[in-house]
Amino acid sequence: MNVTKATLEGLFADELVLLQPTPGHMRLLKESVLQIWKARIATVREEIVTAERAAKAIREKLDRLDEAFLFDRSIDIDTYDRHAEKLRKELTLARIDRHSGKLEELDVEGILTFAERVLPRAADLWRQASLEQRQRFQQLFFPDGIAFDGNRLIRTGVTEPAFSYLREIRTE
Repeated sequence: MNVTKATLEGLFADELVLLQPTPGHMRLLKESVLQIWKARIATVREEIVTAERAAKAIREKLDRLDEAFLFDRSIDIDTYDRHAEKLRKELTLARIDRHSGKLEELDVEGILTFAERVLPRAADLWRQASLEQRQRFQQLFFPDGIAFDGNRLIRTGVTEPAFSYLREIRTE
């Protein structure tokens, strides 16, 4: 059987149609993910506030330590160094906690809106893509490749990771 490039492209697009979620499924997914994300953001914001409070308290302790050493001369240099080093380490950790919390604030809603538009149209997008884009698209959905038995495409190994996560989500 002589298979043309157009036939293979059509078969691949047909395979994508079987995998792609419906727009309704994507809306449900988006709602579920946003609900979870908003709860996570609330937690992260609380963690940021806690880290900022801790950093402020540590800075105040450092200020008092500086005052005790420089102005009151109530502590010696060794005591000052030991306490200052400990407080600076604590301050660094508090700043890291605060910064990692800030990294959590992604535009998840924008990402989900993009996915809601793209995933249900995967086959159409693949048909319109350039050769390089098609190869990257194919790698995304079939990282271990896809075989052709002369009549149809056969999924091999790991298949459709971009869609497999969607099957895991259950709505009530």
